[in-house]
Amino acid sequence: MTDHAPMHNESDQPRASTSTEPAAVTSTASAATPSPADVAWVAAISAAKATVVALAVDAFLHSDQPRYHGKGMRLRAIGYAGGMLAVPVAWRLLGRRAPYPRELDLAVTLPLLVDAGGNAIGIYRRARVDDLIHFADGALVSSVVGALATPRVRTSWEAAGVGTLAGAAAAGLWEIGEWVGLKLGAKGMDLTYDDTMTDLIETMAGAALGGAITLLRHPSRLRRLPGRPADPLVETHPSR
Repeated sequence: MTDHAPMHNESDQPRASTSTEPAAVTSTASAATPSPADVAWVAAISAAKATVVALAVDAFLHSDQPRYHGKGMRLRAIGYAGGMLAVPVAWRLLGRRAPYPRELDLAVTLPLLVDAGGNAIGIYRRARVDDLIHFADGALVSSVVGALATPRVRTSWEAAGVGTLAGAAAAGLWEIGEWVGLKLGAKGMDLTYDDTMTDLIETMAGAALGGAITLLRHPSRLRRLPGRPADPLVETHPSR
């Protein structure tokens, strides 16, 4: 009687390579598929920037119309383009090590959109509207930058400080831009020392509000003080 070796069916043997392929394909596909939130962010930023571009083109071509009188709109149109490129260019120069700062990009674009749209419909000629927009712009930039800084620093105080300084810096850069436009020959801007100081105060006040919002967003972190955890609050020196 001859012994026969047991026959093995190929289907009984594990197929490691083929069993993992669908999972790998599924994982890759899910990673490459944008989420609804990603789509919404891209749509919002794209729509805001496209609107600013359209308004900038209109301002550049029709800068002699009464609604644009005294605004230096051709120089503003160039400034709009530079402002919208600030975040993506900075992110690229930094090596794209971190995820793209969508919130910051939108926070920079929205004040440009408000300014371009407000000038297009002549809203800045109405009393007190200009003051409100300066205040709102400072609060927007400060609160968004503070929100972005919060997970990257140890305390809410540091995040609030970063956000407030960013809003204040934005105020200064805006006023410098208007001064440059005046020196380059923009007519009818009616810039005065009082007007510049008022705009700075209003925008910085909004930045302070954005800093307060950053502080109150995480009340549990308010007891943490800036510095390393081991640093004493008061440095003492031995008597000599």
